[in-house]
Amino acid sequence: MRLTPAHAAKLARLDNGESLPRSQIPKVLLHPLQEAGVVRLIRSGSSYVVRGVPDALARFVEHHWGVQDLSRYAEAAPEKRSRELLSEIAGDSKALPNRPLEGIFLRSFGKCYLREEPLGVAPQGSATLISLDSLPHLRIKTSVLIGIENPRCLWNFECARKYFPELKGLDFTLILRWHWGTAWRQWLAGWNGQILYFPDYDPAGLGIYAAEVLPHCPGARLLVPKDFERLLTERGDRKFYVTQEVRFPQQVNEEILSVMETLRKHRKGLEQESLLF
Repeated sequence: MRLTPAHAAKLARLDNGESLPRSQIPKVLLHPLQEAGVVRLIRSGSSYVVRGVPDALARFVEHHWGVQDLSRYAEAAPEKRSRELLSEIAGDSKALPNRPLEGIFLRSFGKCYLREEPLGVAPQGSATLISLDSLPHLRIKTSVLIGIENPRCLWNFECARKYFPELKGLDFTLILRWHWGTAWRQWLAGWNGQILYFPDYDPAGLGIYAAEVLPHCPGARLLVPKDFERLLTERGDRKFYVTQEVRFPQQVNEEILSVMETLRKHRKGLEQESLLF
């Protein structure tokens, strides 16, 4: 079995002299520890607690799973781990699932910098990946950020731009909503420009905006295409409404409510990719 960070956290506590209820240690983890004699079961009331044998437990974990530093392995959350880190603390860059392309996909049209280097212009069909480690060094000097739900609309935003006349004359940067995790939220906390969001116009898309964007960017606004009701009537699909109706957000502001009422009126949803054609 693969040792997970959650398992490692429990083993680190045992190695530090703590006791844990037997019910908290999965059997698939407890059995090899008992067979190796590096933990003891001690009766506590009507049940048992598990206590580690100091030093012996850490040595077994290193021999059995290759993990040389339990504490650091336990803290190797997906957004913090790298192949280099895993190689250092576990002797294997593949000890845990790793996503080497974890980060923010960005399309710059100018006024974006990584450290002091300009990112230039990302042509249609392309984008720049900013790794999570590099995010603190990203500087965006446009007045507007546009968060985009789906990759194809990031690569080809030029095809959909005509539906948003309010963008005329604005300098903006495009960001794919692929990892709106802790690192990106920390970056946004220090940015003072306007955030617009280009969603899927269906219950799930509005739910994502309400749950994942607005709580961290309360000043964000929805990008809603010109003649939205006509587009919904002509290009919308009933399945995007019927299969997702239960995913409408419960806490809404006026702009979300306006889109919701239009969706309910026509009982259709409109995916943002439909604006590319």
